[in-house]
Amino acid sequence: MTLSPQPRLLGTLLAGSVLFLLLLLSPLFIIAPLIFYLAMAGLIVVEAGRLPAKSGFMASRVLPEPLSLGEVQAVQLLVAHAGAAGLPAEVADHVPAELRPDRRVGSGVFDGDGLLTVEYNVQPPHRGAYRFGPVDLRCWRPGGWLIRQVRIKADESSAVYPDVLAIKRYELMLRRGMRFMAGLRRARPPGATTAFAGLRDYLPGDEVRRINWKATARRDSPMVMEVEAERGQQAIIALDCGRLMTAPAGLLTKLDHAVNAALLLAWVAQSHGDKVGMLTFSDGVRRFVAPQRGPGQVAQLNRVLYDVQPEYTEPDFSEAFSHLALRVSRRSLVVVLTDVLDPEASRDLVAHAIRLRQRHLVMVVAMADPEVLAARSAPIERVSRAYEWAAAEELLAARRASFEQLRQGGVLGLDVEAGQLSPSLVERYLELKERALL
Repeated sequence: MTLSPQPRLLGTLLAGSVLFLLLLLSPLFIIAPLIFYLAMAGLIVVEAGRLPAKSGFMASRVLPEPLSLGEVQAVQLLVAHAGAAGLPAEVADHVPAELRPDRRVGSGVFDGDGLLTVEYNVQPPHRGAYRFGPVDLRCWRPGGWLIRQVRIKADESSAVYPDVLAIKRYELMLRRGMRFMAGLRRARPPGATTAFAGLRDYLPGDEVRRINWKATARRDSPMVMEVEAERGQQAIIALDCGRLMTAPAGLLTKLDHAVNAALLLAWVAQSHGDKVGMLTFSDGVRRFVAPQRGPGQVAQLNRVLYDVQPEYTEPDFSEAFSHLALRVSRRSLVVVLTDVLDPEASRDLVAHAIRLRQRHLVMVVAMADPEVLAARSAPIERVSRAYEWAAAEELLAARRASFEQLRQGGVLGLDVEAGQLSPSLVERYLELKERALL
């Protein structure tokens, strides 16, 4: 049905039924309700002709390109009809529920050109392909009697990729000279950076040892040397896709948090002139991408990360790290995105990471569950909360013990809340480069 009555029409028709009571006085009064309903029928026909025709509606969407995993992004829905100018309307988009739209129905008024724009937000919690369906629309004349209802064909497909918006934000912050994580400062120990980047005027607070005395004598004003981390190094991202990475950590799973962090780290590494490669594994090696540099390599890694899926199997660190040792001969930074439990459960990880450390600089990265952290930090107001606090502290203490074993074996560690993984990992990577640990 493309036309439906407005409430005022139903009320009027119901009120007209009172005229049938006149039949109690005389059958001749049948003419009164007949005239009334004939007049209403003519009014409805005229009203239907004043509404825009069903066949003239067109709809399209402006989708983010691409949709980014875990990010809140706006979708614009455009509906057009030349005969709908000035009419109010409601629009319902058949958006996949998996994209978590903040609303399904929007309202507005067609502008003078017959164009209606409605916007809503989505926050995709999973990677993959999704299909949008048709658009349902209801429009009417103010003070009118009918509502035009129409379903507009607007089927289209879209895909959710790892969080590329984080790359754009990071690039924008670099252009503005801002830090990715406000308030953090990285130490620059003497001799840590290795490449000469240029000369500039001395500023208060600069280290005296960086003054270039020859340039100072030529310019007759203090000049200091700028240095930067060495370029052309190599990083390998090893992504655990095993059972523990299926655990939820906020909106996303731990694997999806790791996927977002891996993509951002890959982009930052190539932007600093480094080669970057990737290994994905669970109970065996799934994909290996040899380290290369350049934006094309980041695009390839993005395609790999798009297809990564968690598996309910135990990760085989022995096979994964042995594969790395065979395929990567040059000393590299190996970033292992995984989960860490107590020392007994993490025994294989610790043993093989320490063994791999003999050739490479290894950093094990794990995500703390935000609910566990909240249980540990919340105030203890009742006896049951004391048990929750004790359980959370026991879990975190076991993780700390595992990271301490890694540290004693010369393996670097990073344990952060899942939602802070991407910026924390980038900061740590840049710190390692500045300290020239490779």
